[in-house]
Amino acid sequence: MADRADAPAVPAAVRPAGAAGSVTVREYGTRYLRISVRYHGDARFSWLRVPGPAHDRPQAPPSPAAGVALHRVDAAIARDGSARDGSAPDRITRDASGARLALGEWDAVSEEGGVVYRVPGAVSVARLLPSGDETAYRLSVRALADVGRTLRQLHDVPWEFGEPVPPHHGVGRLLDWISGAAPDAAPDGDGARLRALAHDRLGPRLWTRLTDWAVAAQEPPGRGGAVLLHGAPSTGWLVPSPAGDSVLLTGEEVTGGDPALDLGWILGELHELRSAARRGLGAAGQGPSVDYPAAARALLAGYLRTEGSPDDSNPAPAAAELPPGTARAATLRLAIHMRDFASFVGWHEDLRRYADLLAETLDADGAPTLQW
Repeated sequence: MADRADAPAVPAAVRPAGAAGSVTVREYGTRYLRISVRYHGDARFSWLRVPGPAHDRPQAPPSPAAGVALHRVDAAIARDGSARDGSAPDRITRDASGARLALGEWDAVSEEGGVVYRVPGAVSVARLLPSGDETAYRLSVRALADVGRTLRQLHDVPWEFGEPVPPHHGVGRLLDWISGAAPDAAPDGDGARLRALAHDRLGPRLWTRLTDWAVAAQEPPGRGGAVLLHGAPSTGWLVPSPAGDSVLLTGEEVTGGDPALDLGWILGELHELRSAARRGLGAAGQGPSVDYPAAARALLAGYLRTEGSPDDSNPAPAAAELPPGTARAATLRLAIHMRDFASFVGWHEDLRRYADLLAETLDADGAPTLQW
């Protein structure tokens, strides 16, 4: 993607200065997945996602029909992007394009296996949004508006491909954990330890509610209700470029189902970050102040194709405007992240307070996840 003349200055982490040739600039991961980011010059990066020892399924590409649909959506986004009007990066306009889909490559991997994504940046919104850098924050808010538009374009594609719909992997992990059937990836049984804690903190009523919501999320919507889903859109999959454009890593989790699952996935993440900051939990609670409501409003404005700027004069839409079940899906995202952290990273005492947050969110029928 060509740099735009009005592109804002970008933190050095987005484009390493002085790098030449192909060099690894970031490596991180968990027992579930390991990620290596390489710089190839001229703002070209590759992200290699390799299964960790606790990865419990093959990294399969989307079905041929879904792949065709994804390419069609990305082509439409590219056409929209060519008509951008050069407005300021914190402005959300109806004619702005969405985040491009960086489609995974299964034929260009290392001996360890994995999936490669070609992207124009080294750092995702997950790191830029809470960094305390004003430019990084503005770039992240714009990217969230972009990904909202992209998800809406995906969800405009009916799932009528005449093929089995793969299960939603995140919800599947949650159901296995709830039932006690999931193999605990942590050496000391931290996933099972969290399950016992959450069962106690939630109590029978809310534990049943969590179970029922997860079961319902895995059931296909009624006839004509299923759409093409990214499957796990998050700030960690969303990568801005120095030009202010953004891409969404796409492929490993693609499925079909209720559109609320995609939108709720990111809203649940932002709700968790906001709540953690307020309660002094984890990195969000120790880092600089972040305007998470403005970030969430940008996402929702992009998804609903509304016009405005991400500030207090642009309130979040009413719940009735969102796909039914968005609040429940966002609550499930909170539970899944807790489960994954315990199983794939390990125990942390903050998980006790996260369990309380999950209980409060469940008790309110997920309403806090939509209050921005």
